Amino acid sequence: MTVRYSRDRLDPLGGHDTAWAVLELVAEHQGLDAEPDARAAHLQRPDFDHGELIQQAMRHNLLPALADFLNRHGLRKALPHRLRTPVLNQLRLSEHRGRLLTREAARVSDGLARAGVRAAWTKGVTLQTTLYDDTAVRSFNDIDLMIAPEDRERTRTALIDLGFTPDAVFDPETGQLKEMPRLDRRSYRMSPDHLPHFRLLTEDICVPHVSVDVANSLTWHGSAWQVPMRRVVEQIAPVPVVGGVLPALSTPHAFLFLCLHVFREGWLQRTIVTKDLALSQFADILRQWRRSSPQVRRDVGAAVAEFGLAEPMAWVCAHTDALFGTDILEELDLTAQADPRWQASAQGAGGRRLTWHGDMRRRLREVTAPVLTPLP
Repeated sequence: MTVRYSRDRLDPLGGHDTAWAVLELVAEHQGLDAEPDARAAHLQRPDFDHGELIQQAMRHNLLPALADFLNRHGLRKALPHRLRTPVLNQLRLSEHRGRLLTREAARVSDGLARAGVRAAWTKGVTLQTTLYDDTAVRSFNDIDLMIAPEDRERTRTALIDLGFTPDAVFDPETGQLKEMPRLDRRSYRMSPDHLPHFRLLTEDICVPHVSVDVANSLTWHGSAWQVPMRRVVEQIAPVPVVGGVLPALSTPHAFLFLCLHVFREGWLQRTIVTKDLALSQFADILRQWRRSSPQVRRDVGAAVAEFGLAEPMAWVCAHTDALFGTDILEELDLTAQADPRWQASAQGAGGRRLTWHGDMRRRLREVTAPVLTPLP
């Protein structure tokens, strides 16, 4: 294995957590774009905490990526013997799940087309190909769909006709579907930017059900920042995926959505306390930006200006730059919006402004959600 040394990136936490340093390397390179730097050498140190690395990889949806990284660079035996097979098996499971969910997405696309619904697939089901070269390192557990708000009812009807059950959750104890809790159904009614998940039982022992998450906004209901969905669906384009082709967002809209989705989950109190951000989400943004042409980058900048998205995009891009040493913020001319007070902000119920302490790296490392306090 060839190791390229980069002393300033050896351990971004000042020697306190080498396991996290290796995880950032996995997230940043995924073994696909470049040879690993000196952080990879930590894996073979006798005092390295492999258990911490695996736990953090699980928390941040990076376990298949870790398995691929170890395989790709001849580092499998760096894992203790009894941890090796369970970790490496995650890559095969991710590949199997990805192929099954992609086939189901193609079936749903056909049904929606017959119903006259223009819809785009987002996140994992398309990113597995467009950003991660069909390597199965980008794991995903459901398939995410984007539609225009006026197509909500037609989409619901089409999914039911395809055998999906609305307003349902999967019970792993019984292996069956059950009704979604009333509180969750009420939350969907109050925030009509998503339809409640649709679920379908399968006969696959590894993927017992398929879940479709339908969104009709790049942000959320009541948000001060909106992107006209009519413009979004007009620019839907086919992209190649494992075993076929799926309709997807245009590349500029895909980048906007990745960033705005991170902003939603990392800025709103209600999502912070239930499922705070993952390092893999920032890795998606990093790879999308790196693979975007100069024209696409200019189109993103034009869309940010046209739709007034400077504040949420600055929040996300500044944190991405801090994690990976990129300069997305500067390229989009958003440096002025990324002041420290804004970067540490969040929003609570009723629009109440909150703040959290520390930087994004520290926030991602912590097992518990950040403590939010009222902004003076």
